[in-house]
Amino acid sequence: MSGLLVHAGGWTATKADLAAVPVPEATDSYVPVPYGRFVEEVELHVPRFGLTITREEFALARDGAQMFGVLTCTNGHGDRDYSLAIGLRNSLDRSVAVGLTSGSRCMVCDNLAFSGEVTMQRKHTVHVFRDLPDLIYRMLSEVSVLQNRLHTEIAAMKGRELDNPDVAELLVAACRRNVLPFSQLPKVIDAWERPAYDDFKPRNAWSLYNAFTGLLGSRSPRVQMEGTLRLTGVFREVLAL
Repeated sequence: MSGLLVHAGGWTATKADLAAVPVPEATDSYVPVPYGRFVEEVELHVPRFGLTITREEFALARDGAQMFGVLTCTNGHGDRDYSLAIGLRNSLDRSVAVGLTSGSRCMVCDNLAFSGEVTMQRKHTVHVFRDLPDLIYRMLSEVSVLQNRLHTEIAAMKGRELDNPDVAELLVAACRRNVLPFSQLPKVIDAWERPAYDDFKPRNAWSLYNAFTGLLGSRSPRVQMEGTLRLTGVFREVLAL
């Protein structure tokens, strides 16, 4: 099962597919970053921070004008039930800045969730190629801090039992923050009340969080990334993580 699902005109892609997308000509105010070059630059830096890429997924949308990807990484600690996820996005039509964000991938269900704790983006303007390596390096240098926070937050969610008022507050807050439309609440509630995995049977915040991310995983990569960023913010605020 892939955590990076696509629909509405998008499709999964290989590195060869990324490299084959035509790159428009640069102008005085716009400098496009080829997808393949962006991915290679990130891959070059990742091992320098003690991380190993164990899985790569990419997707294209808008006839190739937008690109999204996820690098799943480990750092030698295989006893946790999640891995570090690095999300990539870029575009050749000026709709999305070249950027990275970090988060987690739940191993049991393959759900992805981006935290926004470490995020980098750069517009396609002059000197983008000069600035990009340093931006990527500085972003990845903060990943160890992110991992510690992720571990602390996930442990806190597992230890936080929820009663019905807690669940209702999180459901409403998530919809008001545009994580999901109100029409999707029955599906989240169903996943919460009838979890598909034993790991999510405890009535805690981690189980409810994954009820959300499981549903978000069925949406487009861009919506999934932006939605889980907002979702993490909601849980942090409501539960004071």
